[in-house]
Amino acid sequence: MSRDFPISPDEFETAFIETVFGAPAGALRSLSHEPVGTGQVCDSYRFTCDWADGQGPASFIAKCPSTDPVSRGAAAIFHLYDMEVGWYRDLAPGSGVRCPASYHADITENEQEFVLLLEDMSPACQGDQLAGASLLQVETTLAAAASLHDIQPDQGFEAYRWLHHGAGNSAFMQNSLPAGYPIFRERFRDLLSPDILDLGQELIDRLARYVAHEPPELTVTHGDMRLDNILFHADGRVAALVDWQTCSLGNPANDIAYMIGTSFADPAERRTLERQLVTDYLAARSSAPDPDAFWQEYRRHAFSGFIMAINASLHVEQTERGDRMFAAMAERPAQMALDLDSLSLI
Repeated sequence: MSRDFPISPDEFETAFIETVFGAPAGALRSLSHEPVGTGQVCDSYRFTCDWADGQGPASFIAKCPSTDPVSRGAAAIFHLYDMEVGWYRDLAPGSGVRCPASYHADITENEQEFVLLLEDMSPACQGDQLAGASLLQVETTLAAAASLHDIQPDQGFEAYRWLHHGAGNSAFMQNSLPAGYPIFRERFRDLLSPDILDLGQELIDRLARYVAHEPPELTVTHGDMRLDNILFHADGRVAALVDWQTCSLGNPANDIAYMIGTSFADPAERRTLERQLVTDYLAARSSAPDPDAFWQEYRRHAFSGFIMAINASLHVEQTERGDRMFAAMAERPAQMALDLDSLSLI
């Protein structure tokens, strides 16, 4: 399928970048790049630009399809590239949500080839999923989530086809995770306790009911709101939400439970803080749902991080850091689900 944009760093030419930034031919004297980030579904690079007269940014971030065929295949199955390009192209501009500015977003019809040119948020730094979050990091992320969940597009949600991939993805997981969970269990048996792995099996046994649940409200959701996908200023406040590959129409409680459940390395700290964090998030919403009803949704979606860990680990390239990260993503929400008796709601 023909395309007129680069999909790997070696394909980037100065003429393309000059066109993106509306600069005349010859304005960009040189272009260099280096890999950045820890993403496993696509590849990211920081490009440094030498402009003749400062006619563009000194640097930008380019996101391209993964060079790993397993990760590219997962992206196609779950429409991950289409959702991220859709977010930056259609909803991010003017949304007020903290995310990098998009300079260029394009994708082919087969969703296998795409490119995103994004604002370089340096010196903001990626959160550390393995180390866990500070309270300030969680608080400011939930405030950003409130802005996201308040989005009401002028054309309505139905105008954006990519925003509705989430329903199909849930159906796919419902069909695939029962067969995949034994693989996950064997792979992580030395990283997760038997109690956690047994809870995972109980969840899988009830997965159809979990997926079939109708949320009381639907909003634009990030879908993977965790520390590795958030950039923070040096003071711990959110600079930007990144990695919008799971952005879809969904239950906002999923984002909130996912963020809180995966962020605190110490479960006692999470137990102490979570009720107030949820209350503060609801206070930041322009039209918040009923607090008691939302708390029930929050309890139910304690499993969201655990489900993501199972599903993602089965569909992307396996790495040592990736396995430790997926183990943390599974263990923390699983403990949260046990504390909140979430299984009783399914």
